[in-house]
Amino acid sequence: MAANSILTNNSAFVALQNLNATNRELDEVQSRVNTGKRVAGPKDNGAIFAIAQNMRSKVNGLAQVQTNLSNAISAVDVAVSAGQSVSDLLNLMKEKAVLA
Repeated sequence: MAANSILTNNSAFVALQNLNATNRELDEVQSRVNTGKRVAGPKDNGAIFAIAQNMRSKVNGLAQVQTNLSNAISAVDVAVSAGQSVSDLLNLMKEKAVLA
């Protein structure tokens, strides 16, 4: 019965439409706030969302490359240190051989 009175009352109907539009906009804004992203999903803007997903993927890939390079640098540092130790030992052996 209340719906019938809203549909027959023009002012109430316009107010209801405005309320529904405001609620939709509020849902959109809350979604953006919750995700921290301007385009929270493909429904917001499909093209921008696809580009953003591609960029996120590339950033994640580059972060992994950076991690791998850091690991490689550590491995090279260990190898250089081991090589230096071997060199020091060989020099010590040479000195002892000359003295003997």
